Amino acid sequence: MAQPQQERLTAKQQALRDLEEARFSLDWHAAHAVEEWSPRALLARSMQKNRLLWIGGAALGGLALMQLLRFSVSANNRRDNLNAPAKNLGRLALLLGPLVTLGRKTILNHAAQLFESYLHQKISPNATTTDRV
Repeated sequence: MAQPQQERLTAKQQALRDLEEARFSLDWHAAHAVEEWSPRALLARSMQKNRLLWIGGAALGGLALMQLLRFSVSANNRRDNLNAPAKNLGRLALLLGPLVTLGRKTILNHAAQLFESYLHQKISPNATTTDRV
């Protein structure tokens, strides 16, 4: 009868084999940790979990950058026709533009659903008709 391979190994050979298996396992876990804790993966997970916070932070950062750039222009070089309401509307347009772009598809899908349900309700043969004069 043949003895199992494990019993034929000496204690030193067994220890070397176990060490090699541990190295392979450690390499796999290290590679997995590098993938999971890379800045790109962390940022992607954070953006998925906290999408509204990222959008709000980007909007606030953009507003702060606009304020910084606006105040960098000296008072002598400003035009007199730039009044505050016009500037505020321009800022609002700059802030809402990307949000409208993000929400356009959702809004159109919702509107199409509402319109479709309205048409089914009005055109459906099962709909009860009431005589209203």
